[in-house]
Amino acid sequence: MNVRIARLSTTVLAGACGFLLFTALVQYAGVGRGYRWAPDDPSTEPTLPGGVADEKPLKLPPANAFAEVEMHPLFNEDRKPTPLDASEGDDSSAPQSPLNITLTGIVSTSSVKIAMVQDKARNQAIALKVGMPLEGDQASWTLVEVKPRSVVFKSAANEKTEVELETSVAQPARTPAPRSARTGTPPNKANGNMPQKDSRKADPGDLAKRIEDRRRQMREDAEKLHQNGRASPSSKPEPPPKK
Repeated sequence: MNVRIARLSTTVLAGACGFLLFTALVQYAGVGRGYRWAPDDPSTEPTLPGGVADEKPLKLPPANAFAEVEMHPLFNEDRKPTPLDASEGDDSSAPQSPLNITLTGIVSTSSVKIAMVQDKARNQAIALKVGMPLEGDQASWTLVEVKPRSVVFKSAANEKTEVELETSVAQPARTPAPRSARTGTPPNKANGNMPQKDSRKADPGDLAKRIEDRRRQMREDAEKLHQNGRASPSSKPEPPPKK
């Protein structure tokens, strides 16, 4: 950078700093404190149209003045009044969901009584105190009484239902009875009578005959083996004489 340009820049910056310092001192001395915004002149404001405002409260016309509007509703396409259902708003006429629960346990003390139920519709376990309703579709049923072995629920239609405590007892395993291959019923009930025994096993004469036939067959086999043994050579053949 040229020395002349550097000196010129220094002089300009020094002058700017001096001017700012002089301005700060003048403001600190109080110059310019008497200046402020002038107040508004009411005579120069424009007058609003409409005259004097009425300060009396607004009074609505009687209800019969809107009878025409009620006879022709604005938001109905046919401009006819919407018919009112006589049973609308009557909770007792609404269909009640049947009570579908299982009582799994009871907690009864001097200070609190709790019923442990299983909601079959939602497959959810719920703990209820006296005065608490069920959840979901069965919300119209409320627990009103807890007994040692049962509980009482009351619906919105003042219908009471008592639910007994269910206890599961293990049943002994039983061997299934044999069933017929064709009818699928036990053999003693397939034809309405007991199964008949084998006639061959029941007849002693037939059994003796079968034993005798078996003995005779065994003797014949033994004789054949004995004859075959006698026909076979008992000794080895002699070697030829040496020369």
